[in-house]
Amino acid sequence: MRIGFYIPPEKQRVGGLDLAIFTLRDALAAFGGEVSIDPVTPAGFDVIHFHGLWQPRFLTLARDCQRFKVPFVVSPHGMLEPWAWRHKWWKKWAYFHLLERSFINGASGILATSSLERVHLARYHFTAAITEIGLGLPEKAKPGYCEARSQLGWSDQEFILLYLSRIHPKKGLHLLLSALSRLRNDIPKLRLVIVGDGEAAYLSRIRKFIDAHLGRLPPIDFIGPIWGDAKWIFFKGADLFCLPTYSENFGLAILESCQVGTPVLTTTATPWTKFLTSHGFPVAKPDLSGISEALRQHLAIGKIGVQKRLSFAESTHAEFSWSSISRNYLEFYQSIVLRSAKGAPESNPIRVK
Repeated sequence: MRIGFYIPPEKQRVGGLDLAIFTLRDALAAFGGEVSIDPVTPAGFDVIHFHGLWQPRFLTLARDCQRFKVPFVVSPHGMLEPWAWRHKWWKKWAYFHLLERSFINGASGILATSSLERVHLARYHFTAAITEIGLGLPEKAKPGYCEARSQLGWSDQEFILLYLSRIHPKKGLHLLLSALSRLRNDIPKLRLVIVGDGEAAYLSRIRKFIDAHLGRLPPIDFIGPIWGDAKWIFFKGADLFCLPTYSENFGLAILESCQVGTPVLTTTATPWTKFLTSHGFPVAKPDLSGISEALRQHLAIGKIGVQKRLSFAESTHAEFSWSSISRNYLEFYQSIVLRSAKGAPESNPIRVK
């Protein structure tokens, strides 16, 4: 099967979008899917998959798909989630109603990466059907707690909180810092390690808060942006990965932490509540009181043993292995192609209002 991916420019593939696109490509290739990134024309492909929204060139390419009778599907990748929609909504509202809605309605299918995203997308009443297929493990990383701690120089007595993500208001680092400032000073050996970078204005806000609350915060290490293979040592060595986010359509960083057996503090604004609570890890409401309470609960649980880390990682690999999930994508594409071949009603023509 020949599949064409159209993707946003590199600078706009922020967060986990880049990882989601290219791990899906590699997983499909491993099971017989021939994937081309940004082909010159959609002609000759069995199906086209658009990743993300707000790309004017996608409208032209989607019209080409209809002209060449190549079915296409759209993955919004969280770009219509409530938080994302509220962020700079005045720029998005007119574009969405004049152009973007027509583009999405022209698709043969819409892909959501979680039940949470599917519910949110359903509120837009698109004409295309919504199918839910999650994402898989981006790497074959395994637990390695003791080795990672030794390499990083973290003592056995320290309880390491890890924030590894973009430093962006949506990700809620300010909530985590505020929650930490509310803890009693007698909680020993806490350390917050921040891996990532972000916009200067938000970074300035974060640093000002830290400076104003030095006496009430644990030691904080700003590591800077570390991605790719180099990030795994931090995930493996941490005692608790913290992503107090306001919105995630999937949350690949959460999956990355789980796959190496590290517990996660995150929020109900992600699709991870059921999975994490089934393993005994509390999930917070995306506000200060919720993060504060969940943090206290995690600290009460304390460090988990190596064997529990291994068990947690094995459970994650069993549920989120690309070897099973990529088949779901191929079956979805095949169903789209089959419907098109059987003369299913043509998708809505893409128009500019």
